[in-house]
Amino acid sequence: MTKIALLTGNGLSVALSSEFSLPNITNKFFDRLEIEHKAFIEHHMSEKHNYSDFEECIATIEKFYDALQVYQKFYTSGSLGGKFLNSYDIDLSELLKHEKSIQASIHTYMALILELVNWNIKKHLIDSKLKSFVRWLCLIMKEENEVELFTLNYDLLLETILIDSLGPHNFIEYYHQAGPWFAVSKEVPRYYFNPEKVKNQRHKQNCNTKLYHLHGSVSSFKDLKNNKIFKIKNEVIKRHDIYKRTSELLIVPSIITGGRKSDKIQEAPFNFYYDQFVKRMSDAEQLCEELVIVGYSFRDEHLNNAIAKRIQLASLSVDPRPLKLLIIDYAKYDDEKDAFINQVNSAVGLGENAEGRFIKNDPRISFEGANSILHYYVK
Repeated sequence: MTKIALLTGNGLSVALSSEFSLPNITNKFFDRLEIEHKAFIEHHMSEKHNYSDFEECIATIEKFYDALQVYQKFYTSGSLGGKFLNSYDIDLSELLKHEKSIQASIHTYMALILELVNWNIKKHLIDSKLKSFVRWLCLIMKEENEVELFTLNYDLLLETILIDSLGPHNFIEYYHQAGPWFAVSKEVPRYYFNPEKVKNQRHKQNCNTKLYHLHGSVSSFKDLKNNKIFKIKNEVIKRHDIYKRTSELLIVPSIITGGRKSDKIQEAPFNFYYDQFVKRMSDAEQLCEELVIVGYSFRDEHLNNAIAKRIQLASLSVDPRPLKLLIIDYAKYDDEKDAFINQVNSAVGLGENAEGRFIKNDPRISFEGANSILHYYVK
């Protein structure tokens, strides 16, 4: 049994459909915003910001939300804050209204993005565009390897592949079925996030494939009444128009977007997902032996640090832990390929003279897309 870790980024979803590209999602996002919300975002964006990346848009708004929270905490944390309010005749209730309105706007933006993402996972596209990638995934799973899939995408691409290939009960996603979601319908079940309970339930089933949504997914939410994380079936989201009812149902999308990703991964369920990834990269007892990275831009520092650790362990002079590594990207032109290789080296801390630095035509990097992985596996 080989321990295999797969990390997928937006590039894999874009290979399925160009609808998943950041510029496409961002353009549709702006097109569907109410005029006052669009004006609110544009007012706070500066010329140096990237208007084709919705994450930058949300990150900008988050800065102002964070600032309002800082002010509000000072005003309510002690007598000096109260004196400051009185000195300048500041109405705290108005400040709280601003804070809540920005928070509500951020949740609205998240729900809208998820709605845009949610309609583009189609089986016929998977079969035609990612045929060899799916075949590779099925091969490594059916050989009873220990396969752990880490996705940064909000979509349900990997989940759809797993359900179609293994069935819904033959992989672990760390959610267990609870009672009906009566606020929507007595016929709609919710699935609560509870890793320990799921592991105990599946212990005897010998499930060797596990799925981790590092940044959340279109089907996961946080219940503001009890702070529990849950997911629902995708057809429920569509049938009951859940994204447009988040305020009514007192829920928010359980996803990470915008800025401060390193801070957000400290919250559930992301802290659990990230901890599992770190263990596969650094824990001597749980190290992956093969690491495949598909369509990841190497822009998330916390993930880059973990990957760098696994590469370091493979190159130790004493007791090295060998790693079979493949990084797959979609760069087409030489300058784009060179830029990507430089980005990878910088992200994992491999300086100009570092041992193991990635170079042009490096066999550990493929620019032939996700389907090239099958050739790598067969060799």
